[in-house]
Amino acid sequence: MLLLTFGSLPAAQADTPADLPETVTDGQGPEQHEPARQAIESDPAHDETTAQAEKPDLQPTEAAEAAEAAEAAEAAQIIADYQSAIDRREALAGPFDPELSELTFALGRTLQRQNRLEEAIQAFRHAMYVNRVNNGVYSLSQEPMLRGIINTHIQLGFITEAAEAYQKLLWLHRKTYGADDPRTLPLLDEIGQWHLRAYNARGRRDDIYHLNIAHGVYNQALVITAQQHGEDHRNMTGLLYNSAMTDYYLDRHQKKYANSWENTDLLSERFQQARWVADDPFLSKNYFQNGRRANARMIDILEQDPSASAADKATGYIKTGDWFMLFNLTGPAIDNYQKAYRVLQQTNDAALIAALLGEPKMLPRPIDSGIMETEPVLTATSTERSPAQPETSMPDITEAVTSPSIPAAYVMLAVDISEKGQPRKITTLSVSPEGGDGLERRARKTIIDTKFRPRFDNGQPVPTEALPVKVLIQ
Repeated sequence: MLLLTFGSLPAAQADTPADLPETVTDGQGPEQHEPARQAIESDPAHDETTAQAEKPDLQPTEAAEAAEAAEAAEAAQIIADYQSAIDRREALAGPFDPELSELTFALGRTLQRQNRLEEAIQAFRHAMYVNRVNNGVYSLSQEPMLRGIINTHIQLGFITEAAEAYQKLLWLHRKTYGADDPRTLPLLDEIGQWHLRAYNARGRRDDIYHLNIAHGVYNQALVITAQQHGEDHRNMTGLLYNSAMTDYYLDRHQKKYANSWENTDLLSERFQQARWVADDPFLSKNYFQNGRRANARMIDILEQDPSASAADKATGYIKTGDWFMLFNLTGPAIDNYQKAYRVLQQTNDAALIAALLGEPKMLPRPIDSGIMETEPVLTATSTERSPAQPETSMPDITEAVTSPSIPAAYVMLAVDISEKGQPRKITTLSVSPEGGDGLERRARKTIIDTKFRPRFDNGQPVPTEALPVKVLIQ
């Protein structure tokens, strides 16, 4: 099971939604919680909080258990302190006192850290309600509360609710800045990436709405960027690549579910507040050609920009090569990798060449995988895929987030990678937990379905033996 991070798209509406959504990061500095801190410290109960002293004669296991118990007791006391301070403040200044928003937001953060997620959502909603009463329904000061709600929904695995919260966050930004303001660009890109991750978590027939929203988001972001900076500005390149990845997903989904655009009722419901998305999002299109053109534009912009470094240009070629490799077009993929290699040779930076092309790279994974981190040990997350699910992949611009409450099993493998990026010999090194039912089979299936960027030596793709790969299985 995958729970997703980094929703739906809101149009500029005349009236605020009845229940404004919820969201992710907070980015709040300590000074922003000063009223909450002062209120807590003024609570007599706060002075009664004691920390359990660590006993020097405890064994390591006992010491760890004692430390964990002390931490839980301290967290419980902090939560009680916040609740006491909230009650006292409400009794003193009324239910809409601005300080209550700070206190309940801080309470929500503490509850979230303690994995009391349903309670955290209620606290964030209360904080946002008080904030709206004091600052207005369009105030962006609600964003930390919205992001807290979104993040908590994601931890719970409530993808639809998280999508709706993202929709409302974008609605706020568009109300504040305007529909075509460049200040909405970071959020548009974030939402696009999030929907790609959300699609990758399941990739079922009706999850096409994630892709159509991502498609609309990136189209809108490209239009805004071109209006602000021009068609050939460097800021276009990342959006073009993300757009091309969306086209890849759409192409795969279209081939797996040829009639997935027929049932538009459900999709229309999810698009009802996204009227600026293309009028015909459910029509079949040549997404491969669209993506290829987007990659070509990205390369052209980088080649023509005098400020683009060799690493920038090489990365553009490598991303394009990866995109072709996902379509099993090995020839164009290798050609782009070699162009990147020639560009990098001009830098005489052996470390940079090794970092970008000196080892195999696990490419965006099929639907049965969620996490892929390319480090000394490659990591993938696998869930069992039924025959009805499509093969798709997740762009490496994102990470999936797994629930900390779900322990992951894993399988360590050694994989031989051919010069064409194909996994060959797969050797199982270890399985955890030992004797896990079907874990080895699922891990090997994950790798068999994976595409890799091959390792390059002197500008030529070469095979790699015994590449260590850790497959996490939820």
